[in-house]
Amino acid sequence: MKQTAQVIRIVAPGYVEVRVRRTSACASAHNCGSCDHCSFMENAPEITVVAEDAHGAGVGDTVTVETASSRVLGAAALLYIVPLVLFFLGYFIGGSLGWAEGRAIALGGGGFLAGLLGAFVLDRRMKKRDSVTFKVVSIGG
Repeated sequence: MKQTAQVIRIVAPGYVEVRVRRTSACASAHNCGSCDHCSFMENAPEITVVAEDAHGAGVGDTVTVETASSRVLGAAALLYIVPLVLFFLGYFIGGSLGWAEGRAIALGGGGFLAGLLGAFVLDRRMKKRDSVTFKVVSIGG
């Protein structure tokens, strides 16, 4: 995934700290600003990350940074899909055991929370290992 960022400071030779504005999924397709999601994301917070820089960007430069899409998509799948699957799995297991609907829903809710907890723990591990890396691919946006 490519995004436009601004260099804040040089961290070390070959590494810069950049400020990246989080963008919506449809931002690369269009910049209409008319759909609610695009309008909401215009005011999205900026994140600060360290990026590998083989191009020699300077402070204040506008650069294009790239992340591995597979890592981002994997994290999104973990966050959105796994808790939902665990909810339905818990619900159906509770139903197959002959539990009342309320208890089956509670088991599903437990599965959902377990999925969110797993995503939280994995997110912390990924941050410690710095497994999502940013690289400067061009200078000048």
